[in-house]
Amino acid sequence: MPQNYLQILFALLLSLMVSACSSTPTATMDFDPDFDFANVRRISILPVDRTVSSQAAVSDLQAGRLNQSLQDELSRRGYDVVQNNSEADMLLTWHLVTQERTQIRSYNAMSARYHSCWQCRPTSSSSVRVTQYTRGTLIVDLLDPVRMRSVWRSILESRMRDMSDPVRAEEIRSTAVEAIFAEFPPP
Repeated sequence: MPQNYLQILFALLLSLMVSACSSTPTATMDFDPDFDFANVRRISILPVDRTVSSQAAVSDLQAGRLNQSLQDELSRRGYDVVQNNSEADMLLTWHLVTQERTQIRSYNAMSARYHSCWQCRPTSSSSVRVTQYTRGTLIVDLLDPVRMRSVWRSILESRMRDMSDPVRAEEIRSTAVEAIFAEFPPP
């Protein structure tokens, strides 16, 4: 292969790797097509339901931070977040579901060992890597306050990370909430 072709191929692979690593999360969304989202201006965030077992693991501080991120994103999109449910055109509730998972990866590597000319042959070795992690699913529902039924839902799944840097944690929350509302209001 010509040297120039290899450089172009390497640059293309590098750009694909960088774009894959820096991609923003994507959420899945579903909605009631009969609901009129055009009249929604005020949204109230409901308190966290502590009766759900996965919600019990979320501290008040964490719930408050997520509520603030949700409020900031809604405000950025032009909605008023109100405290009184009776003043709201829509009610927001969220759930965080966590699941412990195990990832097992095995690697095979070929290496050449040359002890003497009579034993010139490649050998293979393998290794196994086991990783335990927590998978988190953030579910955000918007409820019609008249019927008290969900009319819009967005779900974001991601590997949970323990963040000791509060600035980085806020960036991750903001990116996640932005992905949650990427398709709101629906067309």
